[in-house]
Amino acid sequence: MAKQKNDEPQFYTSVLNSEVLNYKVYKMSGIENLLYRILSVLAGGAVGLIFYGGLFKSVEGNATIATYISNTVIFAGVGLITMKIFIPLRQESLRQKRLSKLKTQFRDFLIAVAASLSSGMTVNNAFINVQRDLEIQYSDDALIVVEVNEIIDGIKNNIPVEDMLSDFGKRSGIDDISNFAIVFATCFRTGGNLKEVVRRTADIIGEKMVIAEEIKTKLTSNKMQMQVMNIIPIFLVLMMRVMSSEFAKGFASLIGVVAVSIGVTLFVVSYKLGQKIMNIEG
Repeated sequence: MAKQKNDEPQFYTSVLNSEVLNYKVYKMSGIENLLYRILSVLAGGAVGLIFYGGLFKSVEGNATIATYISNTVIFAGVGLITMKIFIPLRQESLRQKRLSKLKTQFRDFLIAVAASLSSGMTVNNAFINVQRDLEIQYSDDALIVVEVNEIIDGIKNNIPVEDMLSDFGKRSGIDDISNFAIVFATCFRTGGNLKEVVRRTADIIGEKMVIAEEIKTKLTSNKMQMQVMNIIPIFLVLMMRVMSSEFAKGFASLIGVVAVSIGVTLFVVSYKLGQKIMNIEG
């Protein structure tokens, strides 16, 4: 799945003049955004001081005015850089979680539609019946409930159901939903076996989700090890600084700064590679 495009709006106006969600974009609430910004600045600033703090000390090892100034600049600079990097990553993580939730709910929606069609209902009646079932299964503000309500409103306003599904598929950014909308429209117009199409699509999505979950489960221990390995260098540097003044002086020297910079670069590169290797797309 493609990463969110920040130039896209969070909401679109549907053909019914209602506000519908653009799943390709996730924007944090004001409080959520503020908290993550504060935490990222504090965490990034603290790590920056661990690696680069204590520069420009006197020969006796005492902090000078230049030391306090450099510490402030390092804390603020690294903190702001961390915030700039972390916020988009966190937004993308939250967006992916929302998409995963939507995909699970969409599978339940298809299973319910297939059951309604199997009982002999027309397409429109099947969707109306599914609406009632989903409202019992999920809360009123659940993603799939909101989308099905929009589809039902479209049907009541004489908008073709395949057009409503197509719009949902485009906004979702999920291939399974957009592909289903295309196949559904083709079958609906040509008189194909809708019941089989819906049932088979639900089975395929379910199988993909099970496989992805199995892979994630097997990678859980590896992810834990990777997270520990990401944290260890920070603690090692902190321990060496606290336990030995000689080490602390070494870090504050020109050679120490260069060595730390190389280490931090390798650390960031390894982290990025680890994230790519461990990323599983359903």
